[in-house]
Order: sequence, then C-alpha cells, then structure tokens
Amino acid sequence: MSEQAELTPADKSDAPLEQLKQQLAEQEQRPPRGGRALAALALLCSLLVAAALVWAAYWLWPQWQQLQSQQQQLQQAQQDISRQNAELQSSNESQLQQSLNRQQQSLNELAQQITAQQQGQQQQLQQQMQGVRELVQQSDGAPPRHWALAEIQFLLKRADYSLWLNQDINTARLLLQRAGQQLAELDDASLINVRQAIADDLAALSTIKTPDLSAVHVELAQMRKTSMRLPLKQQHTELSVTVAEPEGELKNWRSTLSYYWHSSLQKLFSARLATPEDYFSLTAEQQLMVRVALNQQLLLAQLAALQSEPAVYRSALQQASDQLQRHFMATEPAVQQLSEQLLALAAVQISAQQLPTLHSSAQLQDYLQSQAETDL
Repeated sequence: MSEQAELTPADKSDAPLEQLKQQLAEQEQRPPRGGRALAALALLCSLLVAAALVWAAYWLWPQWQQLQSQQQQLQQAQQDISRQNAELQSSNESQLQQSLNRQQQSLNELAQQITAQQQGQQQQLQQQMQGVRELVQQSDGAPPRHWALAEIQFLLKRADYSLWLNQDINTARLLLQRAGQQLAELDDASLINVRQAIADDLAALSTIKTPDLSAVHVELAQMRKTSMRLPLKQQHTELSVTVAEPEGELKNWRSTLSYYWHSSLQKLFSARLATPEDYFSLTAEQQLMVRVALNQQLLLAQLAALQSEPAVYRSALQQASDQLQRHFMATEPAVQQLSEQLLALAAVQISAQQLPTLHSSAQLQDYLQSQAETDL
C-alpha cells in the first residue's frame, strides 16, 4: 500500500501500457495451437507410412524370395531341356546320316547289279548268236535257207525270253524287228503267216507304255542334290515388351515392383508371332534334319522306282511334297521348280503292265514242223 502510495501520477498512467506490452510479449513467446496440430498430424502420417512400408516389406520379401527361387529352378530346367534336346538332335542326325549312307550304298549296289546283269545278258546273247553262226557254218549239208530259218527261230525265242523273263520290252522289240528283216530278205511266200505273226507281236508291244526308269532315277538324284540348297522358311522376329525403368523414390514402389516383375517374365518367356504353316523357329540342326528328311524321301522314291513298287513310290513323293510345302519358301523359283518336278514324277506309272503273248515263235515252229513232215 505504501508503494502504491509512493507512485506518481505519471507512473500510474503508464502502468496499463506496460501490462499490455507484457501480455503481447507472452503471447508471442507462446507457440500457436494450429502449428502443434499440424506437427502432430505430420508425425502421425509418417508413422502410418513407416508402418505400411514395414508391412509391405514383411509381406513382399518372402514372395520375392520365392519368385527368385522359382526363376532359378526354371532356368535350370530350361538348361536341362536344352541340353537334352541337343543330345537328342545329335543322336537323330547321326542315325539319319547312317541310314542315308546305308540306303545310298544299297542303291549303288543295286545299280551295279542291274548293270552287271544287262552286260551279262548282252554277252550271253552275243555268245549264243556266235555259237549258232558257228554251228550253221559247220553244217556243210544244210542249205542257206535252213540256216536263215534257224537264226530267225533263235531270234524269236530270244525275244520271248527277254519279254517274259527279263521284262525287257525294248530288247524283245529289236529282236522281232531283226527276225522280220531276215524273213523279208528270204522273200518266201510260204512264210507269210510267220511275218504276219511278227507284225502282230510288234503291234502288241507298241501299245505298252514303258516308263524310262533310268530317267526317273537320274531326275530324282538331281532333285536330291538341289534339295540340300533350298531356302527354308524363317519365323518372324520376337515381340519385345518395353517397360519403363523405375524412379528411385520410395513413393514409386508400384512402378519398381512392376518393372522387376516384367523383367523376370521376359527372361523366362519370349513372345513372337506364329504363322499357320510353322509354329516354331528352326535352329541350324533342325534345318539340317528337315533337309535330310526331304532327301531321304526322294531316295526312297528312287529305290521304289527301281523295284517297281508304285505304292511306296507315290507315298514317298507325297511325303516329299508335304515337307516341301511346310518347311520351304514356296515363293522361291527353286522350290516351285522342285514342286513341279514332284507332280510330274507322281504322274509316271511305274507299275508292271500286262505283257502280251508272242505268237511268232510258235507260228515258225509250226511251219518248220510242217516242212519236216512234208520232207518225210
């Protein structure tokens, strides 16, 4: 009370002003209530985000480890399959090559046997002709007409033998023509029936259409050489899926996870376009196997043509045509030419036809028998 009494009137007028300044200073030092709320909200959000990240890492980490383990297992399985395929392809290629070599060797042996048989038959025919000529020359009492008739009879029998035993129509035709020429040189009216029988036999042989199997064999051999250089079909390029690289921020965890997921899938699988003709890309070994398979079918057609097996011949040509259309470029001129050759060869009739019966030899035999009875 004494202190208040001691205040002067000027001090009393300045006291409220000092109290107001003191209150304003205290309010400035006191933190605002709105700032505390924002700080608390930010702290709460940070705690929630941290909890979400911890939960996501706890849940995704086992999944990621399992995905990596499955990826390693798939890679190992793919390597095993690739190694097994390589071993199988190598084994198949070796077996195909051995089979091709055996078939080529058998074909060469068969061709040599046929050539040797033809040469032996020609030599045998020449020896027989020479023997007949020597026997006729040694027969001093036989007239020249009997010599000519004996040679004509031998030619007619030889023609019959060539037709039925060797199925050599060309040789039979040549022998009949030679016999007809010698009968024409004799100019004997009593042999008119024999000459007519020879003409009928030649007409019957002319109706038989004999395929040139040698030409077929040579054409197939040339096609086998060409087939190893034909262009093969190639599959389209693989389709690539581009995924943007993730950003290094924590808030872009979805894009990061999507990036690694698609990258892992691209390592395991590859997408590409598929064509109706061919559903797989051919490696170098598979291309060789396709060419060898086509070559083998052509070789089988060669053997069937030489052995007169029409069913096997047509089946081999059909298989070769199917492989040509499936695996080779149909627009290339070489492939088109080979396809046309296959169609032309498929129309060739290699089956054995009905052979006619030759009557000229029997007619001459009847004539000689009647002449012998007349002489008696």
